[in-house]
Amino acid sequence: MSADDERAADGTETPATDETGPLEPTAAAESLVLTYAVPFLGVVLIAVGLPLAIVGGYVVVQDGIGLCGEPTISATSVDEREGSPSTVEELPAAALSTAEQRALEEAIDSPLREAKVDGEMRNRAALLEGAIVEYEGQRYYVRITSQNSCLEVAPLLFPIGAIAILIGIVGVLTPPIYRKMAGFEERVGRDRSD
Repeated sequence: MSADDERAADGTETPATDETGPLEPTAAAESLVLTYAVPFLGVVLIAVGLPLAIVGGYVVVQDGIGLCGEPTISATSVDEREGSPSTVEELPAAALSTAEQRALEEAIDSPLREAKVDGEMRNRAALLEGAIVEYEGQRYYVRITSQNSCLEVAPLLFPIGAIAILIGIVGVLTPPIYRKMAGFEERVGRDRSD
């Protein structure tokens, strides 16, 4: 019987190694937890942290860079429509706020027939339903096409998501880091015994 066979028989066999150290952790329980459970938990934390960080970050910057809060109106000439509904409210142009009049002018001149209302919305309820507005001798069907309301969630989601992502990355990197540390520990132990 060789020395290797004797070590294998008495259970003191050293783990498989290469020039950097052991290829796998020394205890079976450590191997299962560090190889499978910790990286899986890390991936779950990254998957949960990404949407939290994205939504939390969006909430923080959305108003500052003008991504919300200003509704969009459309203005279509009544002549272009197949017929104006009889139940639609009629609004005089003088009843519109300055911001609504400015948006109406922009929508009339725009090829898309839409514009953002940047300011006070005095006739929001009427324009949500759609109204006919006579402006400079023409009748337009004006309605809010998009309210562009701001997303309201706790801004604290951004740091929570970022922390979850960082912890998840550490979890995913745990097996290779552990193997390097175990190899270093084993080399130091061999050097001391020599």
